[in-house]
Amino acid sequence: MISLNPETFVEGGGLIDDAKVTFDECSFEMFDYGGKIVPGVPTLKVSMTTEDGDEVTQNYSVGSPKDWAPSEDGKGLVAVGKATALRLSSNCGIFLQNLVDVGFPADKLGEDISILKGLVAHVIQIPAPKRAGLKKKEGDFEKTILVVDEIIKLPWEKKSKKTTKAKAKAKTSTKTEEAEGDSDLNAKAIEHITKLLAEGDGTLAKKDLPAKLFTTLKTDPDRNAIIKIAFDDEFLEAGPWTYNSGEGTLTL
Repeated sequence: MISLNPETFVEGGGLIDDAKVTFDECSFEMFDYGGKIVPGVPTLKVSMTTEDGDEVTQNYSVGSPKDWAPSEDGKGLVAVGKATALRLSSNCGIFLQNLVDVGFPADKLGEDISILKGLVAHVIQIPAPKRAGLKKKEGDFEKTILVVDEIIKLPWEKKSKKTTKAKAKAKTSTKTEEAEGDSDLNAKAIEHITKLLAEGDGTLAKKDLPAKLFTTLKTDPDRNAIIKIAFDDEFLEAGPWTYNSGEGTLTL
């Protein structure tokens, strides 16, 4: 079966956000997205429960059914085509890479995804990267991906980590500290977006920002926060570039 460790990847449900959740079940399954894709595509299914007791199920696309299929017990993926490694650009790849980035041991992600059962974490929505061939229809919302931005308790731990959640820390910090933190992140976002504009032809589409920043900030611990800031129209309108909100473009 295929390894689920992001280090081996190659480049290429109801919405919740800013919430503490417990992973109840993690498995691979064929999913048809409410009948929109028949007979379905291989996905990572994560069932979780929020602090308020709400049950949420999220499916993360893995790739083509020509390449992958769930194992008989749903704990792993079986290669059925030419592909030999998951793509980092898939929703499943992005989810697992973020998980490792915030501290989940990569060596624990072997071939059995059920290792995630019992994980307690804080999750947020981040903008999904632009996908070739997928055109946004009028009235469609910007696509996002639910990812872990903080691990509170690993599945095999008896007690939660003795760390303060970023969200809770922000609530107890002074207004000055909050302002300084936001200012630092804004400065980093401006720096990286300006660099992307300079490296190109001086023009960049807003919809391309998440994917480009995701790659550029691969090892930056502030990556998710910066991507979220960079997708905010108020921030883009105040930047050192010209932002056309109607066309969704930035120009130096």
